[in-house]
Amino acid sequence: MSTIVNISHNARFKTGWIILLVAAALMTLNHAVLMFVLDEPVLFLGYTAFTLYALVVIAIPFRRCERWAWYATWILPVGLAGAAVLAADPNITLFYYGVAAACGLGLLLTKRDFFAVERQAAHRVA
Repeated sequence: MSTIVNISHNARFKTGWIILLVAAALMTLNHAVLMFVLDEPVLFLGYTAFTLYALVVIAIPFRRCERWAWYATWILPVGLAGAAVLAADPNITLFYYGVAAACGLGLLLTKRDFFAVERQAAHRVA
């Protein structure tokens, strides 16, 4: 069994992680409210579950630098950009593209910490 030791993150990782965490939390709140406001509760329930799952992955395994979490988190900007493509209102399209771009930036800021060779070996204990 392997455990992961506490990891000290640099400022770039913390910035990217906070961007992702805030974006996922706000999109979860946004979709949860839209479930009750608009006439498409099933659609927004699906998006709420999607962004809530992303929020949980970002909050726990992503912060631990588990490599699978970095790959899995790419579904958040891709899913938000996909919603922007399907949106009929240009204001909503810009909003979703903006959040997707912020998430992409957050992921790119954290990439170095996930793929540092010495970090992977140093933080795994057999």
